[in-house]
Amino acid sequence: MSRKKLIGIVVPCVIAIIVVIVITTHSPATPPEYTNVSAYNFTTELFDPQLTSLQRDTLWEEYEGKQVKWTSQLKDVTPEEEGAVAYFINPLDWGQTEIRAVFEEGQESGLLQCKEGDLVTYSGVLTSFAEAEISLKDCTFMSIALIPLWWNKDIVTEDKRILVGDEVLFLGPSLYAAANKCLPPEITAIDRETGELLWEKGNWWTESVLAGIDSQHVYIWNVDIKGVNSRDELVVESNIEALNKTSGQIDWTSLSLGSASIGPDIEIDLALLYDVITEVIDKAESSLILSIDKPFLPSLYCEHEGVIYMSTCDITSSGSVGYCNVLKAVEQATGSVLWAVTIQFERMNDFDTLGGILYVSTDEGVGAFELPNLTDLQNPNSSDIDS
Repeated sequence: MSRKKLIGIVVPCVIAIIVVIVITTHSPATPPEYTNVSAYNFTTELFDPQLTSLQRDTLWEEYEGKQVKWTSQLKDVTPEEEGAVAYFINPLDWGQTEIRAVFEEGQESGLLQCKEGDLVTYSGVLTSFAEAEISLKDCTFMSIALIPLWWNKDIVTEDKRILVGDEVLFLGPSLYAAANKCLPPEITAIDRETGELLWEKGNWWTESVLAGIDSQHVYIWNVDIKGVNSRDELVVESNIEALNKTSGQIDWTSLSLGSASIGPDIEIDLALLYDVITEVIDKAESSLILSIDKPFLPSLYCEHEGVIYMSTCDITSSGSVGYCNVLKAVEQATGSVLWAVTIQFERMNDFDTLGGILYVSTDEGVGAFELPNLTDLQNPNSSDIDS
């Protein structure tokens, strides 16, 4: 074969190989398959203590290499050899399950916005799991969720409930038993927009209970135990005060004197509060909301645009309910947990929603958060991931 003919064969082959290499090198890689599972649901399923090692490995095979979009609570960010690594915790598992997320180059600016305890929305590819850790790679920062609109740490909140009005939210005990433990002032009025204290009310000689609100007034039940009569009944003096919501001035007062069977504090609440609350119902507007109608933690929950927000309590070794300091968002249609967060790392006393705002009372103060809708929770930056 002549040299010219040989060159004519070799050169096209070399060019073809080069073209194949260039196309292979520069062609966009096929994105990993996306799986719509929340961090909570996945870790709960994967680390179910009832699973055998083989069952757990088989379950992992279904998810390994797939892309997820999660909202988790940030524990720490540290520079490591492979890049910026963020560690997230699952509050509902009380910090036992950790998520290790390796972020792509250029994601540092987003992570710098975050501090410990923030809810961070991010995407990444599932790579491995250990005894109490799940690892992701190629992670992308999306957003920080539930940044407080305001937070007031100077408000006394212990053993108090929240009632939210049009312009003002109120904190106060909803039962005599709780009021009996509070020091004045017992009732606090806070500006809903700014979180600033508007007024406080308390009586040194009586216990004050936050009874209810309507569009004009907040209703306070004052109860004073005078003693025990000859029939071993408690002699109780009580009244209802209707206070202007924004100023705290008394618009009217109802005074009554009665007696109730002696017994636990809760019996005082039931025997007296329902008697005097009828007068509030008679005089209040139809928009009246009574604090005694609100369930207590951990039964308390509220709904907003397809999402149920509910509290989760720590169960102590003795089986009793401990701190209720975890708030979780559950998709109403599927029951999937979208995210969970430890509120201020202290006990949560109460929460409520109005107008797309979540109001939370904890032992560390009271604050307001703008609630994302269900679409935002599922797709905080839908252009980043084609789900």
